[in-house]
Amino acid sequence: MAVEAALPSYVWDSDGTILTFVIPAFGGCNLACPYCFIDQRGENNLPDTLWAGDYGRFVRQVISSRPVASVCVQGYEPLLPDTFPYTRVILATGKWLEIPTSIVTNGTYLTDWLDDLRILSPARLSVSLDAAEAEAHDRQRRKRGAFATTLEGLRRAAACLTENTELVVTSVLLPKRRAQLDGMPKLLGEIGVNRWVVTALQKVQEDRRGGPVGEREKTLADLRILRGHAEAAGIDFKVDDEFDGLASEGKPDEFEKNRIRRLIDRDGVYRLVPDGRCSKGRDILQPLSDKTPRWDPRTMDAGDFIRGLG
Repeated sequence: MAVEAALPSYVWDSDGTILTFVIPAFGGCNLACPYCFIDQRGENNLPDTLWAGDYGRFVRQVISSRPVASVCVQGYEPLLPDTFPYTRVILATGKWLEIPTSIVTNGTYLTDWLDDLRILSPARLSVSLDAAEAEAHDRQRRKRGAFATTLEGLRRAAACLTENTELVVTSVLLPKRRAQLDGMPKLLGEIGVNRWVVTALQKVQEDRRGGPVGEREKTLADLRILRGHAEAAGIDFKVDDEFDGLASEGKPDEFEKNRIRRLIDRDGVYRLVPDGRCSKGRDILQPLSDKTPRWDPRTMDAGDFIRGLG
């Protein structure tokens, strides 16, 4: 998931550059999701070549050479205590430059940083929940108590964040496990969140670009059922399919046109990781490799580096 529900609603119709960042998690993430996209790409346990200021420099130098539509912090987990200084620099840089910013978080440290997030005012705060009940969620995240902690953070965020920040819950639809998401709209209504974004489970492929896991028609059928549950509960429902993995061969129907979001410029997405390597567009659906271009903040201007990626 290149941007995995992180983009503010109004950015999806933009053709500007989208900068996404994976930042260090010292000691690793506090959860252990078996389908973690960062683990699949080999973005975990990288040498931390980049400092917090380097990420801010990257944004400043890129925007000096081209329009930037959004800046997104993807993870590893941006609200970990030792990681948040990186998140703060990226969000503050975007705010200073008047670029919409956003983050994706597992929500377990959300309560700790709500005061800071109110000041930094990201355009979107996406919090991931992959089941409507604690047992299933905590089993998938391999952390007892994660569901309760995240839910408390969501309640507080819904009560205190300003209208400048879209609060969204994101969920991954796993094959044959749609039922664990059926109760999500009711849960969201109870805690005061009215936006829900679902993404089909993605698999990174070494020999080709990856994409959604499972049978396409079954995935779409499950998504339609979830849309029905959301509409019944008054919850705004969207499906993120950034790189067209669920695209139909024929004419798209009403559901595909109105509920599934895709990037206009799929080659305009860049993903920078802690050792300076940077992937572009659909290459994000493949693992990092020795051939992945690497930005060196000491010797390269980020705007020139991005132009060199094509």
